[in-house]
Amino acid sequence: MLGDTEIASELKAIYDFYNTVQPDFEAFMDEHSLCCPSGCGECCAHFIPDVTQSEALIIGAQVLFGTKKDLLKYRLSAKFESNIVCPFYDPWSTHHCMVYSVRPLVCRMFYSCASTGKNGEMEFRGCHFNESSSPVSSEDFSKDIHSMSDYGEMLASLPGNSVSTELLPEAVKQAVDRIENTIDLLFQGSQLFTDSDREAL
Repeated sequence: MLGDTEIASELKAIYDFYNTVQPDFEAFMDEHSLCCPSGCGECCAHFIPDVTQSEALIIGAQVLFGTKKDLLKYRLSAKFESNIVCPFYDPWSTHHCMVYSVRPLVCRMFYSCASTGKNGEMEFRGCHFNESSSPVSSEDFSKDIHSMSDYGEMLASLPGNSVSTELLPEAVKQAVDRIENTIDLLFQGSQLFTDSDREAL
């Protein structure tokens, strides 16, 4: 639908980036025997991520074109009693995330990536919701391992992206508007995209 537009290129770039880095996170967890406790999700219930434009864009595409678009659009605009819960937090699903396949980088790295400490050495910061987690020593890390900041720099360098971030709800709303405006321009005066199609979005 988006053809060879700038948005399509940006979406492909973030999609490919996630597919490239996700195996790193899974390998890190496997190597150090790390996993979130079954049925947890406390990080989602007490945290709203800041996201870049690319991250917001791919979530916006999921909101508009995914199988749960009505629910996702509602959650995006809903008012919550707590102002520190992610709008896409789902306490009843397996991963507790309504947009899990396109979740932001920080959500992917949590508990599955090393950080750079004050002394420049790699370190692992555990989860304060999971006190029983075994600490991982910096001595366990291989020399060629990437840190959270490394992945952040890779993300910021994607086409159409930048180092600036915004809280997820507002960023995704802006991304949804941008996608809808692009579609309107593409199909203006065309019968391929009707008014009822636009209303469905």
